[in-house]
Amino acid sequence: MARKQSHIVAIEIRKRELVEESERNRLELFREVEVLQNDIVRLKRQVRKAGSIASSAALLATAVTYVRRQFKPAPMEDTSNHHHSKASWIGAALDGAQMGASLFMKIKSLMR
Repeated sequence: MARKQSHIVAIEIRKRELVEESERNRLELFREVEVLQNDIVRLKRQVRKAGSIASSAALLATAVTYVRRQFKPAPMEDTSNHHHSKASWIGAALDGAQMGASLFMKIKSLMR
């Protein structure tokens, strides 16, 4: 009977060790999940920033292209046809200011 009792005690000790090991593993898993969540948040922030930079670059390229088109010398044309006149410089300036404001707001949002 003493031998059976010592076997039961050994099983109970082993059970307790397994429960303690399981608890340690559970806590380690929670720590690892927390680290993973933090990494995901940081990665999302970087992706958003990269997307915003790409968007700003596209906006800048559009603005530069527009300004180059507006201030490019007009090709020699027949002066009798006035239907294809160039946009006024005031309109071009206002359009450029609007694009500049959009670009400024985009860059400002990047600084947050």
